[in-house]
Amino acid sequence: MIQMQLRVIELRQFLQILAMFMIVQFFGLLLATQLFTGVAYEQVQSVQVISTYSENLLFYIAYIVVVSIILLFVFKIYRGKRLFTAFEAVVVFIPAFYVFLICIAALFGNAYAILFYGTNPITYAVALVLAALLVIAKNKMPKLRNLTAIIASVGVGLVLGITFGFFAAYVFMAILAVYDFIAVFVTKHMVALANVAMDNNLSLMVMVNEAKAVPLSSLSAREQAEYRKEKSWLEKHSSGMVKELEKRNMVPIAARSALGTGDLAVPLMVAVAAYKISLSFVPSLVVVVGSVVGVLLNMLVLRSYKKALPAIPLLLLGISVALGIYFAVLSF
Repeated sequence: MIQMQLRVIELRQFLQILAMFMIVQFFGLLLATQLFTGVAYEQVQSVQVISTYSENLLFYIAYIVVVSIILLFVFKIYRGKRLFTAFEAVVVFIPAFYVFLICIAALFGNAYAILFYGTNPITYAVALVLAALLVIAKNKMPKLRNLTAIIASVGVGLVLGITFGFFAAYVFMAILAVYDFIAVFVTKHMVALANVAMDNNLSLMVMVNEAKAVPLSSLSAREQAEYRKEKSWLEKHSSGMVKELEKRNMVPIAARSALGTGDLAVPLMVAVAAYKISLSFVPSLVVVVGSVVGVLLNMLVLRSYKKALPAIPLLLLGISVALGIYFAVLSF
């Protein structure tokens, strides 16, 4: 019975995570099309800051590594809340500003001119206000974490996709895949950062939490060992529920599924960059399909591995296979 309950929870969580992942991809692509509607191909290519220059790619990677190390060091010695609140505000505010800016600019029918030439300063003011209100709302209502994480992911993926040429975006994702693997399995600092994000409900990931109460005797020895590992976290976030259940010889089955904002934003970056190849949805949809396959692979491996996994390597694998098939079909 307990195994059936766990499978139902896993399936429900997977579907929710997949839905949020696809919202980011398709909403981001929608904004990209709105941004470049009516714009000449030459203008689209001119906004690319990075096309194939390796030194720029290395700068971005170095920046990510340095920031991660600094954050890990600060989070280890800092025990307050204000710094976390300020960090989350920056992470959400900047990408949300671009999302709101493009959404509002699209209503005027010339999002490209407004974003790159500032032809309508009022849209900037409104976008700033909306981004600030989103940050305030998240602080007042912690349950908005997934929504703010989705908006932030869309903003980051969209801006990077505009900045990078397609080849550079793909190479950047490949480098990030290597970094993600090292950060999770070797240095493990990404796992530490994820734990900080979960403990402080930061909008650095989309996450689904569920719990069901079952008799302790119904758990196998392995499941009881897993419960003991999760017990401290559950007690911290259950408002006394765990202790009450223990009095009845019951335990909660904790089930958490999460996907980092980087795992949401990076595939979108490649999809937006692919759209700029010919201002066609087809290459972008191929990237999205491949990334969905990558999410499926991640969930399947996670179900067996039961530990934190680097998502970007399998996302890259799915995208690479999909693009390989696509370009092979085009060559015939």
